[in-house]
Amino acid sequence: MRLDPSPVSTPLAPPRPALVAAALALAALAGGCGAAPRPRRRRRAERERPTARSARAGEEPARPAPTPTRRSRPPAPRPPPVPVTREARAEYKRRLLAGRKAAKAARWPQAITELEAALAAIPGDERALSELSWAALSAGDFERARIAGRLSVRAATDPAVKAASLYNLGRVEEATGHAAEAAARYRESLALRPNRTVEERLAGLGAAGALADAALPCATPMPEARLCACLNASGGPEDAADAACALQLTDVPELKLAVFNTYGASEQRALLVARQPGGWSVVAHVEDLYNPGMAGIFEEWELGRVRTETVGGKRVYRVISRKLRADTDAGIDEAENEDTERLVVCVRAGDAGTAITCPLRVVTSYEYVRDRLGLAEDGELADVADLRTRGLPIRARTQVSVELGADGTARVRARAGRPDPATLGDKQLW
Repeated sequence: MRLDPSPVSTPLAPPRPALVAAALALAALAGGCGAAPRPRRRRRAERERPTARSARAGEEPARPAPTPTRRSRPPAPRPPPVPVTREARAEYKRRLLAGRKAAKAARWPQAITELEAALAAIPGDERALSELSWAALSAGDFERARIAGRLSVRAATDPAVKAASLYNLGRVEEATGHAAEAAARYRESLALRPNRTVEERLAGLGAAGALADAALPCATPMPEARLCACLNASGGPEDAADAACALQLTDVPELKLAVFNTYGASEQRALLVARQPGGWSVVAHVEDLYNPGMAGIFEEWELGRVRTETVGGKRVYRVISRKLRADTDAGIDEAENEDTERLVVCVRAGDAGTAITCPLRVVTSYEYVRDRLGLAEDGELADVADLRTRGLPIRARTQVSVELGADGTARVRARAGRPDPATLGDKQLW
């Protein structure tokens, strides 16, 4: 049986570039306001400080998870991106270089000050956020390092920058006693680029470094009415005001979609839940969605139809989804778009009295485009010439096919481009 990766739902409209906010308000990293998602672990006294609850400039107000529909709720339409002035670029470059110079001399407080000033000039810049994360980590400010690192990972379009930020987050988790989470961040960093330092750090974790990715939350069957409370408790935002969760219907009654806020109202996760013999439980991670309302990032996601087949006496469910991501880097007059289709295959081995498992999750189609925004002339970008991407426009496309045999073997093969080799091959589903 061939599993067609193409969704049957109506295609989404092309992604729209989001508005680059006038200020990131990273003052929260220094105790003021900020648009960063709140970290999970903070002492009660820290949560009660007035600055921790101050308004976050550039971020949308807290909102519930998407209503029970097949399509995620996108943020409100925004105007096109606005150009960054030559003065702002010059100030950004001056402050970034000053921050790097201070960091090289291990003057971490000064480095933090300069890097925050660079972010005031060009809000949401992935490089300045990454280097701020490292400076804060080196200064022992793990809260600030975690916030800046997470923002950099979310905003990063350069794999090297994203890998460095993931390494920084791993160091934060390691320093705060969370070895398994540190190992996960190191592995994610290595997946983007080989690096001996990261490899040595991962190896130094010993057994924790060999752990698989974290288990799915709420995987023990329970009454349907308890699922959202379980998800909010296990992975929801620290601030109860940002917590929201909704169960959405799919094409089959035994599968539903749970969509809930994670680190804050701007971050959501979609999980597949199944009716099991003892109740409902989470069986697969479908997608993550991030819409900070700032920094030029816009994501939209849609669930396609759930198709069912009988293969080798087993009931097979094919869950297809599509995610669009637009990321505008106005500081260097560039933007990128990603279009990702993902397939989750679930299986029920027997009658309704047997459990549903989802042993396969694979990207079946991926398209990437990075090009100039066209809001600035080359002469206006002289101050950031070394930060611009070479060889634009850049286009990439990959596609895989999935064929499922009666013996339970899924044959995942490349059809176009160069998919991740780890996703290809024969996968035994039962």
